[in-house]
Amino acid sequence: MATAIHIEIDVLFFLILFVIAHQSVKNVSQQMSRVLFRWTVYGIMCNLALDTLWMLIDGKLFPGAVFLNKLVNAAILGSGVVIAGLWYLYVLETLGYEITRKLGLLVLSPGIALTALNFISMKTGWTFGITENNEYIRGPYFGIQMFVAIATLLVSFFHIFFRLLNTGNHRTPKREVVKLLQFYIIPVVGTLLSVPFAGMPGTWTCAAVSIILIYLDSQDEEIVRDSLTGLNNRKMLGNVFSDYQRQETNESRLYLFMMDLDDFKKINDTLGHPVGDQALAAASKLFLQSVDGRKAMVARVGGDEFLILGFFREDAEADAFIRNLMDSFEQYNQREQPPYHFMISAGYAAHQPGQSLDEFIAAADEKLYQMKRKKKLKR
Repeated sequence: MATAIHIEIDVLFFLILFVIAHQSVKNVSQQMSRVLFRWTVYGIMCNLALDTLWMLIDGKLFPGAVFLNKLVNAAILGSGVVIAGLWYLYVLETLGYEITRKLGLLVLSPGIALTALNFISMKTGWTFGITENNEYIRGPYFGIQMFVAIATLLVSFFHIFFRLLNTGNHRTPKREVVKLLQFYIIPVVGTLLSVPFAGMPGTWTCAAVSIILIYLDSQDEEIVRDSLTGLNNRKMLGNVFSDYQRQETNESRLYLFMMDLDDFKKINDTLGHPVGDQALAAASKLFLQSVDGRKAMVARVGGDEFLILGFFREDAEADAFIRNLMDSFEQYNQREQPPYHFMISAGYAAHQPGQSLDEFIAAADEKLYQMKRKKKLKR
């Protein structure tokens, strides 16, 4: 019964990962992160298939059974470290490192070496052996196998952990680093559980669960997040607005701010779109910092148009918020000295009873364009 359940779980996760890999191949965007993710999925699929085959042949006697059992176990053990290396490369790419051929070979070389060692062990029995009854046993040097596999995972774990502690300015948003750390725990737990119990399916089952969670989260992110800035997009606005409406009180009113970057088209036209993208990313960080500690939603709703939805006591507080926001952009200009003058225009509206979201946005938009018209008259 236990063997049948083990096989059913392996087959179920194999099929789910097959669908994920197929969808990944169909995606027209083939960044390095997607490629590494897909190859990690392929690796786990292979190990789930091999694990299923091992469960079917281990302890069974038929012509060629011992050799087949050795071959399957050599492949399982060797590829485990290769997959850990692929996961490490995925982590590095997500953290913003450039994945060169040299770096890839360096990270994957322990797995390649152990794969060779495990196939040699088919003759020597160094890392594993197969008894006359066709049953798997661990070899005298099996500890090397586990040490390298766990060390590879731990190195990537600490890389994530220390990046999380480092509060410096990095390309990877903090939430992405936190997600890596959360998802990482599951396969590590499975690996550690498999150490005292030979044949326990924890490692690859937990790895499959982790990969599925990463994929689901990434799909959710693509739906509700702006890919360039990491901010929410318009698709989340309706739900957040409905939720915030219910939380309004006389002392805490709902305000909506519309902002855009002054002369943003000139940045793109004179300095190029990559610089424009950098300006949008920098603006996003400043908007997020402006609402730090305040219940609010920040969204990118157009090319250089942004929105903040949050709670304020009165118009005077909202006016002060805009002044502080503009000051933060001026401070950014002085501190970073970008090749453009980085300023915004902003307008806001307080939510009125019975006002729809579209009416709310239109009211804030009108205030934004009033400010832009005043700026043009002053020039």
